[in-house]
Amino acid sequence: MPASFGFWPRVVRPIAAVLLAFGISIPLAAALAATALSDDGIAAIFTVIGSALIALFALAFLFALPAHERRLTLAVKHSVRGTIGTVIDGGLEDRLEDQAVTVGTVPWQAIFMVVALVVLAPLGEELVFRGLLLRALARRLAFWPAAAITALLFAASHADSYVIWPRAIALTITGLALAWIYRWRGYWASVTAHATVNLVAAIALLAAG
Repeated sequence: MPASFGFWPRVVRPIAAVLLAFGISIPLAAALAATALSDDGIAAIFTVIGSALIALFALAFLFALPAHERRLTLAVKHSVRGTIGTVIDGGLEDRLEDQAVTVGTVPWQAIFMVVALVVLAPLGEELVFRGLLLRALARRLAFWPAAAITALLFAASHADSYVIWPRAIALTITGLALAWIYRWRGYWASVTAHATVNLVAAIALLAAG
């Protein structure tokens, strides 16, 4: 196997996808701060662009892998039946109570945030943290230590989670559950579970309005 597909490149690339996305979107948000946009508008644009960039960089790194590994990364292992409740039952209430993101009151801001939370974030984050990083770490580590590392990095990647209790812990627990779902059900099941959690959170935030 070529050296470019060794252990450390496989670990570094998913993390680089997140860092690159932040590196591009944060200066953009700073530039938007000088405009007449509201804080909610800037947050909506930042979230959409950041989530989209994470997904795009993750796809680029996915396609750098051999074809058989790409197939395994995105494989559907079992039916997704029963998967969604695994995450919701254990962590949704904390996730909703601790959700620091607002969806905004202007229609375009709400649309941007819902698309980012329910579509772009699950697709990109599951590919980065579960499809690429978890699989890379599992080459050297047992599943649960690898899952714990990815869960901690998943929590750390959320810029609004830097209060250890309770949001960062809720995100870490969610990350562990999503890792388990990915292991037993596959990529699309973890995306579905992630999207469902975010959808319920978005609905609650819209209702709180």
